[in-house]
Amino acid sequence: MPEAEPWGPWSAVPEAQDAYPEHSGPYGTEQTARDSGGVEVRLGPRARERERARREREARRARRRSGARGLPVAAGVLVLAGLVAIGLVLTPGSGGDGGSQAGGSGARPADVEPPPAGKPLDVGTADGFRYRVAAVSNGLNEDAVTASQTALPSGTSFPYIDYLLTNTTDDEALLLYPGDLVVKRELVAPDARERCEPQGGAPDDMCIVPAGNEVVRRLIGGELVDGDGGDKYMPPGSTYLVRITAEVPVDDDLTSSDVALYVAEQIFVGTEPAKHVPFP
Repeated sequence: MPEAEPWGPWSAVPEAQDAYPEHSGPYGTEQTARDSGGVEVRLGPRARERERARREREARRARRRSGARGLPVAAGVLVLAGLVAIGLVLTPGSGGDGGSQAGGSGARPADVEPPPAGKPLDVGTADGFRYRVAAVSNGLNEDAVTASQTALPSGTSFPYIDYLLTNTTDDEALLLYPGDLVVKRELVAPDARERCEPQGGAPDDMCIVPAGNEVVRRLIGGELVDGDGGDKYMPPGSTYLVRITAEVPVDDDLTSSDVALYVAEQIFVGTEPAKHVPFP
């Protein structure tokens, strides 16, 4: 079998199945190095995203203020429309059920109770975005294995961790993925271990592997909001179930003690070591 160059074909999250993906940790393009706890790690290219998000957020706020100035006129129009609607509902033969159905057409989807999770970790960025991260469970992503364009070594798979991601602010927050996937180094396929990087704050025998994030489903609050340049925004107080999947083969006999969720990106932890997000 020809050698992969360099493990590029082993992509754990195929584009067709990943609605809102992002490669996490130190494996994006145009990376820069940083130092944390005496160990060099990598910083993903977040600066341009954050600046674009800041400009868009200011524009959104300006539009809201402009809209607020037109509220008195809009209120009068709404009152008139309401009176007309009442007249229609009370008209004989109009059918009371029809008005009820029309009013519910734009209702927000019902919230879903989040699965049990471990102790949450609150993090934020310099731009004012605030998030809460809580680990749920781990497993092997067989769908990613099936979709892989390269056969994995025997006895390996792509491990994943599911976690809850919450926007804890009263404003929209740029959809960012704070989670990093950390595994026992000895369990990573030998040819991929050079891509498993030590991380200050994590155990010495564990390292961060390249991984991809995807939103699995909405749990609380509204759906993601489209922004400029393909960005997505989390409505205030919303919670989503996110899955982070390794993009290099790992021993498929691993247990929950062999894999862990950490927050290591500098935009979330600054110069501090990576922070552990425990399972339940």
